[in-house]
Amino acid sequence: MRRTTTIALSVSLTLAAPAALAAFAQAGSQQQVKLATGTWWGSPGDQVEITFKDQLSTRTMQATVRSIDAQKGILTIEAQFDGKKTSTRPVFTSSIVSMKTLGAGEAPTAPAADAPKAPAAPKAPAGAAPKAGGSPSPAAPAAAAPGGTGKPSGKTDKDGYQLDENGYRISPKKGAFVLPWKGPVGQTARNEEMEAVAKEADKWGPGQIIILDIDSPGGLVTEIFEISESLGNIRKRHRVVAWVREAISAAACTSMHCDEIYFRTVGSLGASTMIAGANTVYGEQLEAFKREIGDVIEQNGRPRMVFDAMVLAKDVLTYTKDPVTGKVTWHSKVTGLPGEVVLSNEKDNLVFTASTALDSGFSKGTADTEEELAVLLGLSEWYEVSDYGRKLAASWQKLFEECEKDIDLQLNLLNVPKAGGEVEQVNAEIRTLERLLSWLKRCEPCAEGKGLDKERLERALKDARKRLADLRRAQQ
Repeated sequence: MRRTTTIALSVSLTLAAPAALAAFAQAGSQQQVKLATGTWWGSPGDQVEITFKDQLSTRTMQATVRSIDAQKGILTIEAQFDGKKTSTRPVFTSSIVSMKTLGAGEAPTAPAADAPKAPAAPKAPAGAAPKAGGSPSPAAPAAAAPGGTGKPSGKTDKDGYQLDENGYRISPKKGAFVLPWKGPVGQTARNEEMEAVAKEADKWGPGQIIILDIDSPGGLVTEIFEISESLGNIRKRHRVVAWVREAISAAACTSMHCDEIYFRTVGSLGASTMIAGANTVYGEQLEAFKREIGDVIEQNGRPRMVFDAMVLAKDVLTYTKDPVTGKVTWHSKVTGLPGEVVLSNEKDNLVFTASTALDSGFSKGTADTEEELAVLLGLSEWYEVSDYGRKLAASWQKLFEECEKDIDLQLNLLNVPKAGGEVEQVNAEIRTLERLLSWLKRCEPCAEGKGLDKERLERALKDARKRLADLRRAQQ
């Protein structure tokens, strides 16, 4: 079984205000770090109290700053997470609500920018942080601005796009890349298209929003391990969003690998049963799947018991909410506590609806239109930086459909008698086998789904060519 690459990033990216084009600025020996709603001044080695958004919750903890990555807008901190032993974890600055240096009072703050011409943060004298400023002001969710610095370099790429000082394309507006991810996982919904869209987004710089528009009944469990690895790498560079109409089985696992999950009103997500043929898989194979994929989902900030209840019906899931704070507590059994909501019982695997996902905090919102989703994402309006993902998905879907139809046709032709005698019959057989083999090269998921096997086809083709040669020698 394929091993997965663990996703180290546990916090969700948010969308950066245009004026916050650079995540860091130097001030003597310290660095200015622009947060979601303010600014922190400090250096690696500082002891801090940090509050940051981590998927379904907001964490506050004491930590040590280990490194600052100016290009990606990432702090690496060392702390105790979830009561476990001390470990390091990268945190996107755009998800940090507040930070203060311990033992030195609160770090200076500056209002978060939300307009292109917002004033820059005050400069500090060499060797010292600036004096305390005003209180941070609320800001929309933020991530790295498209195009890195956004400052034109006067250069263009081979496709005519203007480039900024870092060589990234400049987008006229903050926006997103959309990949319609529809149909069976491993067939028309694949990790190959995810990686291709991410490479396209790379041209505009880190921190782009990639939306997986998911409408899938599930598919190959084996594909999940490749998807897990792909999304783990993509999320290091970009903000990945799942927008769910239907995400069942393998598609549910895929959604939980994203930074954020949003539903349509009719959306559903869950039932990640592992099936071989007509039977549910149990034993070591299932446990390995639960362990590997569950580890990644848990590191993404989502409770493991949520994933477990999707995999097996016997794993019950309920939740309760604090009536004052709204904080959700998950339970792996029915507790009978006041206000408890039972999401799954021992007869059925867990499936979220839009309402249960939103009420429990599993999803971050519900949107039926692109304009509604734009608001939830913190965009001022719906804008697509590139339609590459849509074209890519449409092209693959079209090829897949052509493959299905033509393979059915070719298989039927094998059994149709041909006029012209045995030679023509074998010639037609050879043409059909060659065409079937070509589909294995052009659209392997479809061809294999139709039961085509490369070795068997090659043997049949070799045999047909030999029979044709024998017939022609006999005619001579």
